[in-house]
Amino acid sequence: MGKEQKVTDGQPGARLGQPQEAYVAFAFAAADLLMESDHSGRIIFAIGASMSLVGRPARLLATMTLPELICPEDQSRASNALKRMAKGERVRHTLLHVALPDDGGSVPVALSGYPHPDHEGRLLLVLTHSGTIMSPSIKRNEEGLLGREGFEALAGSLIKESAKDDDDSYRMTLLDLPELADLRTKVGAEATAGFINRFTEYLRQCSVGGDAAADLGDSKYGLIHGPDVSSLDIEATIADLASSVMGAKLHPSTTSVQFNTDGISSQEATSALIYTLNRFSQDSGATIQELSKMAQPSLSLTVSKMREVKQTIGSGDFQLYFQPIVDLWSNAVHHFECLVRFGGSGASPYNTVVFAEDTGLVGELDLAILTRAIAFMREGVGAEPSMRFAVNLSGRTLSSSSLAGRLLRLIIGASDLRGRLLFELTESAAISDLVAVNAVIQEIRGRGHPVGIDDFGAGAAAFHYLRGLKVDHVKIDGSYVREASGKGDSLPFLRAITQLCRELKIATIAEHIEDEATANLLRVYNVRYGQGYFFGKPMQPSKKQPGNKAPWMTPVTQWRNGLLFFSGGSGAGSGSSSDGS
Repeated sequence: MGKEQKVTDGQPGARLGQPQEAYVAFAFAAADLLMESDHSGRIIFAIGASMSLVGRPARLLATMTLPELICPEDQSRASNALKRMAKGERVRHTLLHVALPDDGGSVPVALSGYPHPDHEGRLLLVLTHSGTIMSPSIKRNEEGLLGREGFEALAGSLIKESAKDDDDSYRMTLLDLPELADLRTKVGAEATAGFINRFTEYLRQCSVGGDAAADLGDSKYGLIHGPDVSSLDIEATIADLASSVMGAKLHPSTTSVQFNTDGISSQEATSALIYTLNRFSQDSGATIQELSKMAQPSLSLTVSKMREVKQTIGSGDFQLYFQPIVDLWSNAVHHFECLVRFGGSGASPYNTVVFAEDTGLVGELDLAILTRAIAFMREGVGAEPSMRFAVNLSGRTLSSSSLAGRLLRLIIGASDLRGRLLFELTESAAISDLVAVNAVIQEIRGRGHPVGIDDFGAGAAAFHYLRGLKVDHVKIDGSYVREASGKGDSLPFLRAITQLCRELKIATIAEHIEDEATANLLRVYNVRYGQGYFFGKPMQPSKKQPGNKAPWMTPVTQWRNGLLFFSGGSGAGSGSSSDGS
């Protein structure tokens, strides 16, 4: 697009003389404003809806530079984008604000571009309305705020762009308004709705591109913004809005995280940021002050822990422990659950496993544990034909097509363990695509490996899983068992779960069984299998006993007719937790 071409405002330009130029024009036909510039950003040509985006006719843009159009706080980001394009890179969706003339405010835009294919030293630039860069499938609420999924996706995208530009100007601020629920009761729904409309509009205005604010649920919000906005300013403005709109005091709490990728990869930074976001939105017990201590501006602490977990997985520095699941009707040990322990300590791995889930590392951990379990079941004491073992799989592993593919290849290679290798689906967060996960589960079951749902009835593992996932058994969450054996408050729920599973022909396992009275109660409620310290703590087979059978014996188990039976009534020890997590 040469200098001789006529520059128009929103109308087709003069004839495009080169075939390549016509192709480029066609490629950008959907853009709001297409410009040609030199490497410094001096605009040579412009065509498109320039009035709505930059507040100026397109013909005047040829007298300006791109930096002159951009608000001061976004200048460095615009300059970095131009430098990358000058080096030959394609830049997509750098979020900026255009300064309108005569103090007309600003407009959020997204800048994209790449080197001109026919003119050395020239760039092709596109400005679009920032709202168009998000996928149409990303949902927003009535106030136009992103949900958590969309917010995570946008944060990840901006971190990658920041890493390319060596730009650490983006911030993610998380807000907690715990008083908002009570204020609805005190001031009424109408006044509260008016405040929320003003408040969310303010968040969007503060966010980069005017489109990077999110409702995270439970009166928690997030936004991504530039360095010109401070968390203290946000707190003060929200408090003033609450006072003026509702006539009530509101004390918002905030914490900010800087998009700093020094010494870490953009993927590590994204995972660390999402971990912080998960802790904030899911952990109702964590105050924002506690979160502030955890959410270091450089994200280095989270990344350091991620690297430790990766090293543990890669080096195989973990051990398998085994806890028996007993048939309550016959007292035969039906199978053992494989439980992971790190560093040889024998301590519960719960925090590490949850951390791995929140940072996207749980898939690699699942595959490493399964690989170890398969090897264990093929030789030595694990190869005893009567012994069955259940391995935990995170719902996130089954939700990922690449991880699920690797998982299935491992299972296909373990055809010699059909019927002996079982799986339990564990998840601390809801599975979004039950259809896809169920397809993986059915392939696993079709290859002779029973699959169950762990911690059923608690958190994400709710009744709708039984509609979407066809499984062989469910493990009833231990909270129901503890309450049933105590005050008895959960007995109606326990009865409902067991009756539903019986009608669906799904076996039930109860965990956290501490004593014989609880085991007997569960028998009355037709629970088929039990797990807990009453039957045995997580253990490793004894290395002092010869053969494949004797090492599995404990003071409360014995072999009869080729099967291992629970024979004691005193349990294998006391403790506050009945399963190994």
